[in-house]
Amino acid sequence: LFGTDGIRGVAGEFPLDRKTARAVGFALGQWIRASNLEPRVVIGMDTRESGLWLASEVAGGLTAQKIRPDFAGVTTTPGVAYLAKTGPYAAGVMISASHNPYQDNGIKLIGHNGYKLPDEQEELLETIILASVSEGGVSPSIPIDPGLDSSYVDHLAATLPTGLRGLSIVADCANGSASVLAPELFQRLGARVH
Repeated sequence: LFGTDGIRGVAGEFPLDRKTARAVGFALGQWIRASNLEPRVVIGMDTRESGLWLASEVAGGLTAQKIRPDFAGVTTTPGVAYLAKTGPYAAGVMISASHNPYQDNGIKLIGHNGYKLPDEQEELLETIILASVSEGGVSPSIPIDPGLDSSYVDHLAATLPTGLRGLSIVADCANGSASVLAPELFQRLGARVH
């Protein structure tokens, strides 16, 4: 299931169908509980149409293991990594296929250290995922917590303490993961954003 950067494929088809996405959350939750880690996971996604239902399915698997999913909504992979590392989270999940075509999507698992899980951990989770792929249930809709992105924007803004006053910036985020965050960040730093 896991390639060099998570699980990827055509959204709606194995391994990115609803049951497998739910099994990913279920397996991650089982590992978190067995490891006695904080029972919370942060989830983010890019702007692909399939992102919301994939995030909901992963959240459904997590809640079946009594793990609380917090949803950042549309954000960047580094944003999820930052939140996983600095927040009260055992892990982060990013729903994204990066530069792949629009019909694709992916599920990236990020440890509390802010990095992707080691290969050995992914292999262990893969065994659990494949064994639990038939687990059913209704996946919840997950509300976006705007405070999660605010925390990440605060972090980014702190890296430029002198700001960007006087600059005029054209931001073309190409409907990507930073399409909401980038203009907000640059405006906050004092730039004129177009």
